[in-house]
Formats: sequence, structure tokens, C-alpha cells
Amino acid sequence: MGVDLSDDSEVVALTVDSPADIPGLVGRSFTTPWFSVDPDRSDQFEFATYLDSYPNPYEEDDGDRYGAGLVEGYHLLGMIDYLLNHVITAKFPCVPWNYGLDYVRFVSVVRVTDRFRITGTVKKVVDRGPQGHLMTIDLVARVEGREKPAFLATQHALWVTDDEHGPAGDRLTTDSRSAS
Repeated sequence: MGVDLSDDSEVVALTVDSPADIPGLVGRSFTTPWFSVDPDRSDQFEFATYLDSYPNPYEEDDGDRYGAGLVEGYHLLGMIDYLLNHVITAKFPCVPWNYGLDYVRFVSVVRVTDRFRITGTVKKVVDRGPQGHLMTIDLVARVEGREKPAFLATQHALWVTDDEHGPAGDRLTTDSRSAS
């Protein structure tokens, strides 16, 4: 379980050589490797977020429920950073801070037995001066063998870079990285 790199023929990665090249990502698309959630980690997520502290009606498979092995939607969203780190990389010191989500829709159920991956397109890059570059990315989590996606989302990431502008780079050497 986890990332499946056995067939990476459909993986499309984006690499940025310098901070000046970040705006050039607009309009470019990517595809992550396939991924499946490990049942133990799904249980740990439920424990860490207190979802295990009350009876979950969606675990009862009586025809009206989702059945066992459901991966909670927020757990799927939590995988965005992990999966994007496999396909969007910088060849320079950079910290891509999660800056938020504008839009999220959970379209279909994902179980721990399902493989999914994220496809996305960089929609916009805003130069924030010494703060770095704010990137807006449209994401689709696709489930293997299914037409409907798991979720749709619009994510923002602030790429704080260590470049000639100085102040952004200064922040990379401080303990502020642990604030996210």
C-alpha cells in the first residue's frame, strides 16, 4: 500500500529550475503515481481525529451505508501534499506552504482497497515579492477503474524561495518552517 511506483508510465512531473521559472508553470498539468491508503494508517487517522470515539453509521453495510474500509474525505485531502511532493519539485531551496483550499467536493467513495491518484493543472501564479509565489492548482483525485473522481479541489500553495530577493530566503533558515 502507499505509493505504487511499479508502473510510472502515466506519471507526469513538473520540475522548476529557478524561482524565476515558477510563473512558467501556469497551464501545465501533472499526474501523481497511483496510491492506496494503508488500512492501519486509516485507523490511525480515525484515532487521531477522534472519529473512532463514536459509532460510525457508515461502517454498517446494510444497503444504506458505505460499508467497511471507507477512507474519510479529510484523510484524502491530507494526502494532497504528500502526493504532489512526488511530482512538483524545485531544483532550488524552496518551502511550498499549504495556503488553503477554495473549493472541495467529495464526489465518490474511496475505500482502502481502491487505488487513486491526483491529476492537476496549475491555474495561476502570483508573485508575492519577498513572500514568494502563490500558486493556484485545480486538482482531481481519480479512482482506478471509475469514471467519477474521488474529489475535486482548488488548492493554494505559497512557494517561499531562497532567491536573490533575500527576505524569503532568510525565512528558510529559521524555525518558522515548523509552523505549518
